[in-house]
Amino acid sequence: MNGNYYILANNLTAEEIAVVQSIIGHIEKGSGKVGIQRIARQNNVSPTFIMKLCKRLGFDGYSELYYYLAMNRTAIAPAKSAIGLPMLVDNYDAKQVKAFGALLAKYHDRKMFVVGEGFADLVADYIVQRLAVCGFMVFNRVHFFDLMMFRPDADSHMETNIEPSLIIAISQSGETGTIVNDVSLARQHSFEVVCFTRRADSTLAAASDIAFIVDASKQALLSGVPNPFFGKVILAFEEMMGSYYQQPAAGSGAVR
Repeated sequence: MNGNYYILANNLTAEEIAVVQSIIGHIEKGSGKVGIQRIARQNNVSPTFIMKLCKRLGFDGYSELYYYLAMNRTAIAPAKSAIGLPMLVDNYDAKQVKAFGALLAKYHDRKMFVVGEGFADLVADYIVQRLAVCGFMVFNRVHFFDLMMFRPDADSHMETNIEPSLIIAISQSGETGTIVNDVSLARQHSFEVVCFTRRADSTLAAASDIAFIVDASKQALLSGVPNPFFGKVILAFEEMMGSYYQQPAAGSGAVR
């Protein structure tokens, strides 16, 4: 297969992997979209079997899986993206990107959290959905993280048992109260922290193991239109996920 395709196959059966590889084969032949009935016949399975596979992989249906594979062939091909990480992250360092990938691998089987407020919460939701499709167990929304995970149990009066994991925080100013508070609580429970912010001198950046500075600014109050920060964070994260799946350690659970 000439292109690079990333589908987490850790929990897939041999039949399911064969279906995905069959779809990839047709994409690489350039014969246009092949219907679900044909893929089912070629693999001696039912269309229902394929639909269940799509749902397990996080897709709404066969068409969404097909177009995901077709788009990723061009999006994550040997040719470099026109918008690379050095253009998106002001303090770009290849070692930091690799370290972020190592944290994703380290905590792959634990509960991860992504937090943000306002527009940053929309970015957090995007990151959560991207990681979930890739097989990670990840949550956002501050209330869940704060109230359910870090408050003492009302009946036992004992601290909830929490396994150390990873929290990703997004804040333009790096001073958003609830986000800084969540990170502080996470630190108390031995979580590792990755943040995206505009301020290298912020409280959030100082509290993070890895701080990615995007659309850098020294202003404490940030406003204005257009505001490229949130879009750049999403693009940077997508580039980092691409880098993650190109690392040898991440390849064992992927169909390529």
